[in-house]
Amino acid sequence: MNTADNARSETSGLGWLFFISMFVHLLAMLGFNLLSDKGFEFPVEVTLVVSELTILIPAVIYVLVKNLDLRNDLGFRRLKPGTVLMCILLTMFVSPVASFVNVVSQLFVSNTMTQMSDTLLGGSGIAVWFLTAVYGPFCEEFVFRGIFCNRYEQYVGPLRAGFISAMLFGLAHMNINQAAYVFVLSVIFSIINRAAGSVLPSLIIHMCINGFNMLMMFAMAGAAKSLGRETDLAQAAELARGSDILYMMIAVTFVISIISIAIAIPCVVWIAKHEDNFEALHDMFANKHENAGWLRVSTVLGICLVLFVMFGLPQLLEIIDG
Repeated sequence: MNTADNARSETSGLGWLFFISMFVHLLAMLGFNLLSDKGFEFPVEVTLVVSELTILIPAVIYVLVKNLDLRNDLGFRRLKPGTVLMCILLTMFVSPVASFVNVVSQLFVSNTMTQMSDTLLGGSGIAVWFLTAVYGPFCEEFVFRGIFCNRYEQYVGPLRAGFISAMLFGLAHMNINQAAYVFVLSVIFSIINRAAGSVLPSLIIHMCINGFNMLMMFAMAGAAKSLGRETDLAQAAELARGSDILYMMIAVTFVISIISIAIAIPCVVWIAKHEDNFEALHDMFANKHENAGWLRVSTVLGICLVLFVMFGLPQLLEIIDG
């Protein structure tokens, strides 16, 4: 098999991996909804575990079939202690960028996480925190940075691979709100990973962001309870959407995100130099990489499936219920 055929085969396989993962995820989601309508309610911990398994299991099978090495093929390389600390610090400068995109998206759609807050707060605090801050990020980084980003990089170069994996990761959330800020975060993650020569930075930052956000959610609920008040985060977010508060939040998060980016850039450069990987980071933006193409029939099917879930399925379910 020549290089072109190998590229078509590999990128087609990645497309099928995305399609199968999204199809299995859709089946699980519909299954939970159907059982819920029949009166079977599952703990939030179960739905969180199953949700991530729908993307992890196909990915693990893909890795085993392709005989991929965790270190060399998927990028699970060890980091120097200083890099680990810098990644934790970078969380402070990456989060505001995601917050800005998140707030802007709420001009058009609701905040998905606040809509899910009652469900998440209804489970065991420790278990839900672990599943959202450790288990979830590991599964997602293994699949979308470890497999998609690193494998596409072989055929389209690191920068294009970063955007492709970011798009697929955003679509995998199956809603506009999360897809928007997840896409931006994922592009940033791919740059930091390139600087470090490992997927561990995005895993560390992803865990820190999710962990902090969940702690904030628990803290807000706990504070309201101690004051004898009911806190409906979803209702509060909707009220903010319908007022000038949202525009104030956009302005504030925009300024903070610009400052954060200005601080984050030298931090990423420091990581590249500290890991003796500056040339690879520079090469990422050199635009000298060949593009063997990545959009295959399988990829289009996967993207169409997700778009149907986002925009067509809700209307179809309403018609069926009606």
